[in-house]
Amino acid sequence: MRYLILGIFSMVIVGCASSKNKVSATQIANLKSAVENAQIEIVSDAANPVAFTNTRGLENLLPPGSNLARISLINNPNFFKIKNDSIDLYLPYYGEQQIGGDYTSESGLVFKGVPARTKIEFDSSKNRYNLTYILNANKESLTANLTLFANNTSTLRINSSIRTTIIYYGKWAKLEE
Repeated sequence: MRYLILGIFSMVIVGCASSKNKVSATQIANLKSAVENAQIEIVSDAANPVAFTNTRGLENLLPPGSNLARISLINNPNFFKIKNDSIDLYLPYYGEQQIGGDYTSESGLVFKGVPARTKIEFDSSKNRYNLTYILNANKESLTANLTLFANNTSTLRINSSIRTTIIYYGKWAKLEE
């Protein structure tokens, strides 16, 4: 009886330990190749506006399948493209304008050009890249903190000089020519 309980316990332990998603060497090589060639396109499927989490009354204004903590961007055009030394982004924005700046017809985050600063780091313990870009857009400064995972998912955190922070969750792929 004791050995039966010990056997079941060890199977549960081994089962739980092996349930962690492993990343293959091919996925890691694909990620490194995409970053080294600087040819990446990210399409986000959800956004998390940090300022909305304690706001009430806006639920009916959000797209279907959304809540204040996670806004669906499915069927909503958006992209973040890295091509050589340039960034091209067009992302819908949900949040608050804090100070300064004009109210224009452009309500999203838009940038096309070369970043003022770029920082790229590979985290070998987590098999992911952390990329940071300082973007001087038309009337605001943006800091884009991008995390690319080997399983082709991404997290993009945008800090603005005049708007509240927003986080985008999506998928990345090598940029098609």
